[in-house]
Amino acid sequence: MIITKVKYILKEKKIKIWKDSNTGLIWEKLGSNKSMSWNEAIEYTKTLGNGWRLPTIQELFNLIDFLKDNPTYKNINSYLLYYWTNDMYYTWHVCFNNGNVYYDDKSSSYYVRCVKGEKE
Repeated sequence: MIITKVKYILKEKKIKIWKDSNTGLIWEKLGSNKSMSWNEAIEYTKTLGNGWRLPTIQELFNLIDFLKDNPTYKNINSYLLYYWTNDMYYTWHVCFNNGNVYYDDKSSSYYVRCVKGEKE
């Protein structure tokens, strides 16, 4: 497994961000401060401005560091466990406590960490 190097960038439109130098994707450093439904998550991405979106399953899954006892974001402290992804056919979320990916309906409530850049 290749460990992704993370480069921190100061701010973009008052959003703290970081760039994954392995993929070129730009991520919100903090993400949402509350959980929300999938439809609310889509609206949340719109508040960030052009180019921001929910990550694909693969993009979010790639952030998990399986070399740690409890998988978590690489180089980022994250106490929040479940994050929404955007998929054309299904509504998925990723758990950063155990590294598992789950399917759920859009009315459930999870956190959001948006990404910017070409989809993997």
